[in-house]
Amino acid sequence: MKEAIRLRELEAECRQRALSEPDRKWYWLAQAAKYQVQASQKLAYHSEGGNTPETPEIKLAQWSHVRDERRVMDPLPNGRRSPW
Repeated sequence: MKEAIRLRELEAECRQRALSEPDRKWYWLAQAAKYQVQASQKLAYHSEGGNTPETPEIKLAQWSHVRDERRVMDPLPNGRRSPW
């Protein structure tokens, strides 16, 4: 838990540096995002009770094996094919 707190502090420091160094703003924001992700992973790991060494640090999402209808496109009119 202390490590997650330290990562959040580093994230805040990077965001402050992004404000004070406009020429390197995007670098510091990227660093802040990296620390934010790491802290979130640490907190998620600890909240799920991952105290044993055989428990993976990040649990993978279970994806459904059904067809995703959001990605289905209507056919082109007149039987034309897509240019790509």
